[in-house]
Amino acid sequence: MDALIASESAGELLLRALAGYGIAGNPLPDAAPENHVFRQMLRTAEDERLLGALAESVAAGAFPLEQDQIDVLSEHHADWLTHALRIERLLVHVSDAFETAGIDFRVLKGVALAHLVYPDPSWRVYADLDLLVRSDQFDAAVRVASTELGGVQEIPELRPGFDSEFGKEALVRVGRIELDLHRTFVTGPFGLTIDLDELWRDATSFVVGESKVLALGPTGLFMHACYNTALGDLPMRRGSVRDLLLCCAHLDTNMDAVAATAGAWRATAVVQRAAELVIDSVDLAADHPLRELARLSVPRREAWLLRSYLTPSRSYSRQLASLAVISGVRPRLRYVRALVAPSGEYLRSRGWTERSHLRRAARRLRGARRG
Repeated sequence: MDALIASESAGELLLRALAGYGIAGNPLPDAAPENHVFRQMLRTAEDERLLGALAESVAAGAFPLEQDQIDVLSEHHADWLTHALRIERLLVHVSDAFETAGIDFRVLKGVALAHLVYPDPSWRVYADLDLLVRSDQFDAAVRVASTELGGVQEIPELRPGFDSEFGKEALVRVGRIELDLHRTFVTGPFGLTIDLDELWRDATSFVVGESKVLALGPTGLFMHACYNTALGDLPMRRGSVRDLLLCCAHLDTNMDAVAATAGAWRATAVVQRAAELVIDSVDLAADHPLRELARLSVPRREAWLLRSYLTPSRSYSRQLASLAVISGVRPRLRYVRALVAPSGEYLRSRGWTERSHLRRAARRLRGARRG
């Protein structure tokens, strides 16, 4: 038992060190771990999207490993980078197809951050291709991805028109790759209060192959990293912490502007939580800009909305909380109708009936209230 506890403690310390490698003050181990510990470290680094940070620290000589361990790490890292090349090749194809169809898009998350805030794109691994498209072009983007790129939308929208008005994303599988077409950053109330028009007023660019593609502007990139850290995964992946730290270090973003944007989007709770999670995850300097965001005062209403993201049944609690921010009687009725009576196509894709769908929702929400 003592050995297990020691191993878990060492793993936690390694995660903290990798998340803040080159930025925060957490030290890396000064000796190679035993092989069984190394294998666990490798699995955890992959799960937490910190495999690139692990490879970077070893390449820089900051974390000594035995040669056979380096060989195994290199093989795993190469597999992820091969997948990254497939994703970037798809990005080029999507860019060409969307340009032909007159569809605007911005590259999000892993691909964008790898090229814009990481010292080398190979130090950020990612599994999917995430793109933001305009609400009024959302349905067209899904059609182009399906017809021109051979994509398959395995889970249809709740009801026709729901995704372009209320949804976060459509998942379209193109071959072995998941193409996530986003309308907004997150599901639920905090995704519905973002000023989506503002996201398109600024952009940064990078080159993939011979194609120039656009990502969000600096403030948009930073805000999205906050949303992903605070609300993306439960529990949070440490790779999100590293993303936000590198955005803070390399983007020309003013914290006062971030706080003002968060206030305008009714998302101060999101930014404040993201900053707190980073502070809890790594050792930051006393004057680090994220400490300023962690001190923001969160309105009571936002704190209430935030709780809908932090329950085991958040797939349902976020949907109910969204009613608090949707304006107008008719939009609310459209939203409720989609939740209560999804289309037959949607239910069949899930293997549900209308009755089992309602029973499942009621059961999960009762569990959330008891929790």
